[in-house]
Order: sequence, then structure tokens, then C-alpha cells
Amino acid sequence: MTGPAITTTRDLLDGLQLTRIDETTWEGPGLVMPSARWVFGGFVGAQALVAAAETTDMVPRSVRVRFLRQAPPHQPIRHRVSTVSDSNTFADRRIEVTSGDDLIATTTVVFHRPDDTELGHQHDRADVTPPDPERAFGGAGFEVIDLNNPPAHSRQVSSPRQRHWMRAPGTPPHDPNTNPAMLVMASDLFLVASAWRPIEGYSIIDIDAVMTFGLDFTVWFHHPIEIADWHLLDVDTPSAANGRSLSLANWFRPDGLLVASVALDSVMRIRDPA
Repeated sequence: MTGPAITTTRDLLDGLQLTRIDETTWEGPGLVMPSARWVFGGFVGAQALVAAAETTDMVPRSVRVRFLRQAPPHQPIRHRVSTVSDSNTFADRRIEVTSGDDLIATTTVVFHRPDDTELGHQHDRADVTPPDPERAFGGAGFEVIDLNNPPAHSRQVSSPRQRHWMRAPGTPPHDPNTNPAMLVMASDLFLVASAWRPIEGYSIIDIDAVMTFGLDFTVWFHHPIEIADWHLLDVDTPSAANGRSLSLANWFRPDGLLVASVALDSVMRIRDPA
């Protein structure tokens, strides 16, 4: 199946408009990024979050996706939501995600009612400098400022740490489910790339030479998000070994507030030249 690629924020938002099939199942489009061979994982996880949110009035605390198969492009994606547990302050949902007859992912979303408390702390971020919109470029529905030297997708060997400012103009403000879902999508765009930066002779952009895909992807939300505004994605891959990599990331507002944290366990392989 063929169809248009994701190029604007509107495309991403349209991809989160799900159709209710029955009391427990929702369906969304299998949209893809330009030149992509399959639906990217962040898009799958974002749709699953939106489907699960239809079953509760609480707000997302975390979403975890275990990727099982790649979703073919432009084929509808179905999300079957089951209730694991409900309490006064938490709601746990499990989602089975299918494309055609294939189970492509299982997702767990935890919702909560935030406690009314002043208790809290976070790591200081003295190096969060204001974004420079003049440096922004657009693509895949987001505006991005690359803070890396060399640039994020350079073939030059460098540190596995990457930093980007990102935003999705036009995302509805104060929407407690759409904003976290958009952040889930944004989180999946750069984490794997950081794992390849220290590898001599290979780069994430050499798609005919390298193979990489997510296994286990988790996002935790600490504060409300307004993704139409700039947020700093700070990524590091502390370990790549045995054909796997673990990338960790944090999202900050320009004022230094930590709003979300991310972990991605991925496969790293060299393609067979034959």
C-alpha cells in the first residue's frame, strides 16, 4: 500500500485521530516518515496512548512499548485496550497493537491523578540555553534545532550524546493526551542515532549498511507538556554491546524544568552485504 509521507505537524495530529471500532478497539492510519520502509515506533506508541486515554479521565504518567514486528506503511493499525487495574489515583491499561493479522507491539500505559503536593526535586540544568529559532529546520512534522558538533547525522565519529531543541507548532494547547502523544513521537526520532555516533565507519544515515530498530521504549511524564513550545531533548547512549544499545534521554523546558524522561533499548546490526 502507498500513500503520502508525514511532513507537517498537521499530518502527525491527523494520525492521532482514531476511529472507534468497538468498546475496546480503536484504529488509526499507518503513516510513515519520508523514505521510511515502515511506520516508526514512536507513532505506534503515540496512537496506543491516545486509544488508552479514551478509557479513563486521568492523565498519562508513563507509556511503555515492546516492539515485536515492523508495521508496514499505510496499513491501518488497530489498538485493543484492556483494563489491568483501576484505583482512585491510578489506571493501568494494556494495549495489543496489530497491523493486518500481525501483533506488532504490546503497550502498557499508566494514568494517574497527580498528588497536590509541594514535594519535588530534579537535577540542575545550568546549561539549558534559549533556543535560536533562526537555526531551526523543519521535517517529519517537527521544527528542530541541532545543537551537535558535528551535526547529529554526521558520519564523523563523536560522543554518543546528542542535544536538540524541538517543537510541534499547532499542537492544541492544554490537551492532556495529545501533547504527551506528540512528545512520544518526538522522543523516537533521535535516540537510536546517538548509539551509532562512536562507531567507526558506520552511521545511522547509511540505511543500506546498518540495521537498527527499537525493542523496548518507555516515556515517563513529570509535568504537563505544551509541545507547541520549544523543548530540549538531551540524549545519551551509555552502552552499546552484544548487538544492543540503551539510550536515555530527558526533556527540558527553556526554563530548565524537567518534563519527561525516556529510555530506549534497541538492536544494532551490520547488514549482510550480499
